[in-house]
Amino acid sequence: MAVDLRGLRVRPLAPSAPPGGRDLEGMLGAAVDHPISGDSLRERAQHRRSATVIVPDATRKIDLPRILPVILDRLRSGGIAERDVTVLVACGTHPAVATSELHELTGVLPSGVSVVQHDSRDRGVLVDVGELRPGIRLRFHRAAVEADLLVTVGTVRHHYFAGFGGGPKMVFPGVAGHEEIQANHSMVFTRAEDGRNVRHPACEPGRLAENPVAEEIARAAGICPPGMSVCLVEGRAGETAWAAAGPWREVFDAAVAQARTWYEVPSNQLFEVMVASGGGSPSDSSLIQAHKGLDAACRFLAPGGRLLYVAAIDRGAGSDEMLPFLEHPDPDRILERLNRGWIQYGHTTLRLVEKTRRHRVALYSHLEPSLAARLGFEPVAAVDEVIESWRRECPGATVGVMALGTVYPRS
Repeated sequence: MAVDLRGLRVRPLAPSAPPGGRDLEGMLGAAVDHPISGDSLRERAQHRRSATVIVPDATRKIDLPRILPVILDRLRSGGIAERDVTVLVACGTHPAVATSELHELTGVLPSGVSVVQHDSRDRGVLVDVGELRPGIRLRFHRAAVEADLLVTVGTVRHHYFAGFGGGPKMVFPGVAGHEEIQANHSMVFTRAEDGRNVRHPACEPGRLAENPVAEEIARAAGICPPGMSVCLVEGRAGETAWAAAGPWREVFDAAVAQARTWYEVPSNQLFEVMVASGGGSPSDSSLIQAHKGLDAACRFLAPGGRLLYVAAIDRGAGSDEMLPFLEHPDPDRILERLNRGWIQYGHTTLRLVEKTRRHRVALYSHLEPSLAARLGFEPVAAVDEVIESWRRECPGATVGVMALGTVYPRS
């Protein structure tokens, strides 16, 4: 989509990452053949009877049709038959997708390979592995626990309250039980002196130290650690531009450092007007996912500032658990309900409407206009009308433009 910003000063807020996408198979092959430390994937597969490969679900952009053949080739050459390989889709609390969409996600796989979508509420597939913390049991999908070799593949990117996604999140919450996932995510809140919930100050994008959500994710993943973790970092065009493999802590740390280098930018000013993209499919396909790009953009926006946010949101909310909060999305009302008990997507709705209360957000999307308005957006049918109003009301203003991927302020 072209947006005509003539007459306004433009400051791009863009990652320094290269485009990515070139020779993905070669990049990935080099990563698993020459890991940061330890044996190669082929060597790790030797004398193992079975393998489970945990991969992201359809809410994450990753080129599995090109990635999985490389992983399966190394497992096969190491002696693990295709009939003994399971591809486990780490849905976390996200709903499973239809079989047709699953094939689009994974690509065509050898007939012997099993593909399973994790269901966090299906107690029949969960295996108790210990305690998440005193009084809260920790369970993982049986295919992850019982495999002779566990391999995780995921893209490491900033996450709006867990610090970074990918890495240990492929195990927890990726293939964990629903109750323990909720217990973990609820730590985004802490109790104030008056007994009310307030946001934990360390639960921020890019923050891992002293972040209770991130620290517990790491502890939980360490109970069922992958034999090899493959971490990827996107280029600015959304394709993989960096890959490494090896022990999960070492690889995750390296990927985090790379993501910081490419996707954190100086933030020496807050903008009065901004244009931002939801990041394209699947990052903007639902309200839940599109909120993440909105969260990033608003970190560069002055209080009361104006934002034109462009996101498809063509699949609605993204979870039925969010729907009750969309009926009356008042921040005080949502927070009062969350004080009585944690609900994950109630928190997402709260974060969203806090932003639309703090800023003027014009939304160009497929979201039903009345719902958009109820959430505090200003739904618009044409982006040019928004820009033209800026020319009249803010002549010569500097516009922050976040169009080539989500970036975050450098701390």
